[in-house]
This record gives sequence, structure tokens and C-alpha cells, in this order.
Amino acid sequence: MDDLKQDLFRLFQDKPSLLILIHPDPDSIGSALGLERLVARRCRRVVIAYDEAIKRLQNRAMVRLLKIKMLNVKDIRLKDFDLVGITDGQRNHFPMLARKKVDLCIDHHPITAKADYRFADIRPDIGATCSLLAEYLQKAGIKPSKRLATALCYGIKTDTDNFSRRVHHLDAIAFSWLFPLADYYLLQAIDQVEIPFAEIKYFQRAMQRLKLKQKSVFLHLGEVPNPDILVIIADFLIRVQGIEMVAVSGFEEKRLIVIFRSSHPRRDIGKLAHLAFEPPGIAGGHRFLARAEIPLNSLPKSLLEADAEVLEDWLSQRLRFAERKMRSCCEKAL
Repeated sequence: MDDLKQDLFRLFQDKPSLLILIHPDPDSIGSALGLERLVARRCRRVVIAYDEAIKRLQNRAMVRLLKIKMLNVKDIRLKDFDLVGITDGQRNHFPMLARKKVDLCIDHHPITAKADYRFADIRPDIGATCSLLAEYLQKAGIKPSKRLATALCYGIKTDTDNFSRRVHHLDAIAFSWLFPLADYYLLQAIDQVEIPFAEIKYFQRAMQRLKLKQKSVFLHLGEVPNPDILVIIADFLIRVQGIEMVAVSGFEEKRLIVIFRSSHPRRDIGKLAHLAFEPPGIAGGHRFLARAEIPLNSLPKSLLEADAEVLEDWLSQRLRFAERKMRSCCEKAL
């Protein structure tokens, strides 16, 4: 760890400006704030920029209640920064970086594409990237403020689903260090944001369409106001007895969004989603949860105009094909 810290700090010998790119979820936001604090005295300027609208209710509450300052990536120019970094994501997750250098990456997602970072700390066995930044802060002797500790705690809490998903001992160590420094009431306030009444209709639609086949559920909900409702429904269904895999999809801002959840101990849904849906989109995640985003202009018009059942079958077929392909690769390796 000390060697990693020194390798990271070498990037900041000349007091550079740093841009931290994130997808705006709690683990990304919290870890970006952690990195900002870690290098604050080694940079002349640090900016955190997000690449998509912040629509999920808890995420908006987190930003508002913790008074987090971030910019939309559309409002900045990459060339204005000496260094570009990513927390809780990797280069291939950001199409805008296809021909741009990325200097540093701190993440806990499995590596799905090669990238030439000047510094990288990618540990897929860790439950949250916020846990990694907490470790860096501890090793650097930096005590986080109440605001930062709260953000890091919430990132760990969210990505481990209250420690009910894959968890590493580092996550427990980080959380136990951060929690006494955090604002418990703010954590509670962020977590207990209410679901708008208008979104209840998506639960109704999901229950009407619900079919269980071979312990799996595929649901397409049509146009949705934001992906949050897909996440909420997927998280609810995976807790139902007899369901081992859930895929809930919807159209949002010219994209097909698919949220995956799995409780099967031998199925890595993150790898399957990546294999099944990248291309035509961007997909990946972890063993028990994953996400795919597919531009509508990359899908056949006939599929977009078909009813929900056709799209559900298409999702199921692509996932089954990916599973067969993965099984075949494993058998060849033996």
C-alpha cells in the first residue's frame, strides 16, 4: 500500500490540475471526494465532473445535503487539465475518452478492456471504491471531515447493499473507521428519500408482466423517467423466493437501460452482461449486479417497435448466448 501511495503521489510532483471523471452514483461521488482530499495539497486545482444527469433520488439527495460541488462534463474542456483521473469506473466506461489519455484510475470493477494508465489501483475483490480511498486517507494520516466521512460511508453502504453483497474485510475496516466520523442523521436522510407517487405505476406494470421462467425474470417497462425505478424494482424482485436472476429494462434518453441482479453463487452476472451487450452498448458490473446501456440507434428498428415481450425475449436470448459462450471458453481452458 505504501508503494502504491508513493506511485500515486509521483503524478503530483509539479502541482498539476486534476480532472476526476465519474458516473454520478454514491460510490463514484464519495471516492472522487476522497481522491480530491487526498491530493488537495499537491494540486493547484481539482474538478469533479459527471457524465450524465443525476436523476436517482438518493444521489440527488446526497449531492444536495452534503453540498457537493461538481460540474457537468459538457461544461469543461479536457485539455484545460494536466491530469485526468477516474474513480469507480474505467476508461472504456467513458466514450469521450476514446482518444484521450487517462492518467490514473482507482476502481473496484473487473477489468474489461486494456488501458494504459500512468497509475492504476483496480481491485475487483473490494466491495466499494470508497473503501480504497478510505485506505489511502488512513495511510496518508488524513482524518476526513464529517462531510467527507459521510460521503465515503454512504458509498460503501450503497455498493455493498448494507454489507449484504460481496464484501471484503477492507470494506468493514474502512466503514468502522469512517462511521464514527460521519453524520448519522445525514446518512439516514439520504437513504430515506421517498419514491414519488407517480412512479408507483411502474411497479404495477412490473407486477402485471411478471413471469418466472427457469428461476429468471425478464421485464421491459417501456419509457421510464429515470433508471432509478428499474434499480428499485430489480432490487425488490431479487429478494423474492425462487428468483435467482432479474433483468429489468426501460427506455430513457435514447438509450435502452438494463439493470441486472443475481443471487446465483456460480453465475457472474457482470461478466455475462459485458459479454452479451458490449457491443452494441456499454455493459458490466459485479458477480451479483450489473448494468447495460445501449444506444437506441444501434438496435434494429423492428425491435424498438415491437411489444415488451419481444424485447424481453431478445434480452433473454443474448444472455443465454453469452452464458453458452462463457461455458464453452471455460471448457476449452480445462
